[in-house]
Amino acid sequence: MPRRATALVAAALVAAGARAQDDPITEARVRETVAWLAADERRGRDTGSPELEQVADWIAERFAQAGLEPVPELGWFHGWTLPGLRLDPAGVQVVLRRKLGNDTAEFPLAAGADVRWWRPGDVPNGRDDASTVASADDAALQQMLLAKSARRPVFLEVAEDDPDWLRAAGPHVLLAGRRAAAKPVFLVRKGVLPQAPADDREVAWSATWSTPAAETVEVPLRNVMGLLPGTTQADEHVVVSAHYDHLGVGRPVGGDAIYNGADDNASGTMAVLLLAEALRRQPAPRRSILFVCFAAEERGLLGSAAFCERPPVPLERVVVNLNLEMIGRPEPGNEGKAWVTGRDLSDFAAILEGPLQRSGVLLVDFRMADTLFAASDNWSFVRHGIVAHSVSAGSLHRDYHRPSDEADRLDVAHMARIVRGLAAAVRELADRDAPPAWNEKGRARVERARR
Repeated sequence: MPRRATALVAAALVAAGARAQDDPITEARVRETVAWLAADERRGRDTGSPELEQVADWIAERFAQAGLEPVPELGWFHGWTLPGLRLDPAGVQVVLRRKLGNDTAEFPLAAGADVRWWRPGDVPNGRDDASTVASADDAALQQMLLAKSARRPVFLEVAEDDPDWLRAAGPHVLLAGRRAAAKPVFLVRKGVLPQAPADDREVAWSATWSTPAAETVEVPLRNVMGLLPGTTQADEHVVVSAHYDHLGVGRPVGGDAIYNGADDNASGTMAVLLLAEALRRQPAPRRSILFVCFAAEERGLLGSAAFCERPPVPLERVVVNLNLEMIGRPEPGNEGKAWVTGRDLSDFAAILEGPLQRSGVLLVDFRMADTLFAASDNWSFVRHGIVAHSVSAGSLHRDYHRPSDEADRLDVAHMARIVRGLAAAVRELADRDAPPAWNEKGRARVERARR
């Protein structure tokens, strides 16, 4: 080989090595990002929780570090609200009575020190001859609370370092209707009440309680945005999205009450972040790319609905939404493969197929793909006529919506491969001449969705 050609090859190899080291879509980055989002410290990223707000700030920081720009006049956040209730524990009064055989003992509970108000009820004060006292980890009790059925006041025994106990130390806000029922729910510091008897004697609890009225408020929530400006068609936008919320803390399963949501949808949020980092390092695309992480998807697609009802960019200039949902748990044999919801409604999947395949990712069919077309945030865009599909690369596995949806169960190599393919697919959407379009069947579906 001539000396000049050898030098060129050597230089190309050095450059390729440098690019590989600078590649944000690595298995290590995938693992690190999704593990942070799905860690127990995030408490399941429940809508309206302090942990979800912490995650929103973290996503915005990641967008800024990636070199994205804030949306003009709005910044990194698209704010909106949901109705909520503010609970002020000042003035709470509780007396518990315990009947064991023929013996009755009374336990006045000091507000703040022994008892804290956790959930309001329709009855702010009263006396109830049948009250529920149980550990906060009690599975049957958690099931009842999730069903919002509390025909009697409920007293949850928790440790002093329990996050819920700490959060209830002063005024706190919750979404309206969340675990609200006829009677209130209180937290009781573990150790204040006597332990259950060692024998089989039945314990009966009754209570007298009084609480202030809950104050109606608006709970602020945030979708997180980052903009990669385009060049020749900068006024047109490709929206790449995923939801970053999950179910929070709920009914324990096998002693675990934190619904981490690693696949649903820390995996999709991770993909949005790494796609933003990767595409920002490339030459600017023709169309602008707006990366968005939505809140409150698990509450009924509320974050994306708010986004579309009060859009940060004109909706008529949004040419497509590529939404990412659960890409971390492929079915056996489907590693490195992805699927699209509602793929027969537009040419979206056909456009993605080429760049994905060139990146080593195959598009396959999934038995529930049509049903799930209206089950994620893409649906909010569909209702406004925008071509919008969710891309998934997983399955509705046995850990779906359970505490066992943990980061260590995700296929990291699979996710990295999918995200690399998606980078090429998003680039194709941003650079191609014609944007995706509905076909006749898709237009009919849009019309039904708008009714």
